[in-house]
Amino acid sequence: MRTPSRRHARVLLAVVLVLSAGAVLSSYARADSVETGGPATGYDDVAIPADDGVPREPVPETSPRSDGPDTTLDRSRLDDAGNLTVVATQGFFVSDEDAELVAFDRDGEVVFHDDSYRVYFDVDPVPGRKATVEYVAARHLKGEDCEVTPRCTYNVFRRVNLSTGADREVYGEVTPRIYSARWHDVDRVNDTHVAIADIEDDSVRVVNTTSDETTWRWHASEAYDRDQGGQEGDWTHVNDVEVLADGRIMASVRNMDQVVFLDPGAGVQDNWTLGTDDDHDTLYEQHNPDYIPPKHGGPAITVADSENGRVLEYQRVDPETGNATARPDGEWRRAWGWQDARLQWPRDADRLPGDTTLVVDTHGDRVVEVAPNGTVVWSQTVGMPYDVERLGTGDESTGGRPTRAMNDRPSTSDDSALSALVGGDTAVTHPDRGIVGTLWTVLRSLAPSLLVNGLLFAGPSWLRFPDLVFGLVAVVTAAAWAGTELYWAGYRPLERLRSLSRRTLRR
Repeated sequence: MRTPSRRHARVLLAVVLVLSAGAVLSSYARADSVETGGPATGYDDVAIPADDGVPREPVPETSPRSDGPDTTLDRSRLDDAGNLTVVATQGFFVSDEDAELVAFDRDGEVVFHDDSYRVYFDVDPVPGRKATVEYVAARHLKGEDCEVTPRCTYNVFRRVNLSTGADREVYGEVTPRIYSARWHDVDRVNDTHVAIADIEDDSVRVVNTTSDETTWRWHASEAYDRDQGGQEGDWTHVNDVEVLADGRIMASVRNMDQVVFLDPGAGVQDNWTLGTDDDHDTLYEQHNPDYIPPKHGGPAITVADSENGRVLEYQRVDPETGNATARPDGEWRRAWGWQDARLQWPRDADRLPGDTTLVVDTHGDRVVEVAPNGTVVWSQTVGMPYDVERLGTGDESTGGRPTRAMNDRPSTSDDSALSALVGGDTAVTHPDRGIVGTLWTVLRSLAPSLLVNGLLFAGPSWLRFPDLVFGLVAVVTAAAWAGTELYWAGYRPLERLRSLSRRTLRR
């Protein structure tokens, strides 16, 4: 049998190198960018009924900040609140992403844009206001602006009218460092109090925004040992808090892979926790769990199962009958899930009143609206999104209903073979039926997610998972080619090293 000639080998290596490097360069060349503008001026905010049907009175707001958004866009695009999608984006020091709060209409036209802060996290609609949201952002400080450290973070919770740009600070605090110190979520308790997911303090606390007083605090040390979770300085990474209508508080303890329910008088509620530390089949470093209340068919939770690269829904049921229940002896069962070949590090999933789910695909650089069968019904490209809200549909998933209420049964995929490959549960729907989509999904499931997402987080904005794969192929091919050429040239460093070792031992 004839071995390939050196010429053939070089041609093969060159083809692989050119194709893989070309794929990366092509991705860079056609990288999408979101054009940004500002909101319109002169639009009067309108009081609309809240979930309980009682109209809220508009809260006075300040005029637009001098460092805030422009006021140049056509305000007519803001007439239909249900047509407006608001996205908070993150950005990062190393990458070329600019963090922003941005709003799109259904045609993908930008109707609001603000990049005044270094990073944006949570965004929530304000009940009773048509085009007003409250959002969490952070600005990095240094020097004399920081009290005890050279660098620090100013975390802020603000309210903005998207149509006029009128903006005011609701509450803010300085934390003594930047990394693992920025608030990711703040939720309203009432007109004067807010609940804060305090990553730096490993706690959930309620603050009176008029007196700046912390009136209640739950610290993770009440429920966890120090040998659980993450490293020192980022132990729990409490990244989400949601105040429920029944007075409880739901929180996401990311580094423990758990969603917990807090009774302000008793701490973590027994048998209500979703997930177990290091049980990555259930959750793996999740973000933004949303509670669907019993009145809409719950209790249920939609959650971005981030490191597993999927969004999930869990229904709380009676373990004997399988019926939905809010009783203490209930248990969480997976009812629905979704992923596609592009989904990479999802970090929000809101169930909307029309039974679709609005998903943030952070490293896929998009926001997508997904039907119950997994079909993407709307998509918008946006760089490194963190949180999303569809105005006019209720806060997060409170206006939606669980899958069981839609079908009177758990939803399953009709592609069990693929589901077994990518996650081991047929409740995860996957619309990519083709060979290419299947291949990328399998490759993603085999890759170490923490490493991949870390590289994408620190990389340039156009970089996606396929670019990492093609880039790795290009690097390995180039190294193999270089090594082969040296071998053909008679340069064999290992043999020389062994020879040198033998000579040394003989002396």
